[in-house]
Amino acid sequence: MMLATVCSRSPEALLSFTTNTATTLLPISTKRMKKQMLKYRNHKLPPLHEFIANVFKRSKLPPSVCLVSLIYLQRLKSCLPTHACGELDTPYRLFIAAILTASKFLSETGTCLTSQVMVVMTDYVYTSKDINLMERSFLGLIKYNLFVNVEAIKDYLAIHGKTLEMDLIEDQDLD
Repeated sequence: MMLATVCSRSPEALLSFTTNTATTLLPISTKRMKKQMLKYRNHKLPPLHEFIANVFKRSKLPPSVCLVSLIYLQRLKSCLPTHACGELDTPYRLFIAAILTASKFLSETGTCLTSQVMVVMTDYVYTSKDINLMERSFLGLIKYNLFVNVEAIKDYLAIHGKTLEMDLIEDQDLD
């Protein structure tokens, strides 16, 4: 049996890459931009980089959960129609949904996040009901395609590993 561990050499590289990934998934609808700016001015959203950094710091998630969330975001991007547009807080919502889903998928690592924990970690920007809806919508968009095997991780790291400063360490288990 082969065991594998994801190692991150730079938390800052992971943070920057995650922020960039969440930001570039969907363009923001310019038609609704002014209305959205008024709506989110009172929504207490910090800059996305700061928001993600706070979640990473508070959750102490292992690199494997962060990496699987990035794979989920890549799967989402490949499923979206070309004309899809988001709102100002779409990157925040997609990040929350991806990290929550990845944490639950990899729950044997003992780091399973819950909607209520995410409410607190995100400084009550969203309610538990909001986060549950984000998660369900995200799962529907990626068609519940949650399984990530070692080959998928290798493929992702072959493309993005240098930028992420992440490695997959494989050990031979002697059962």
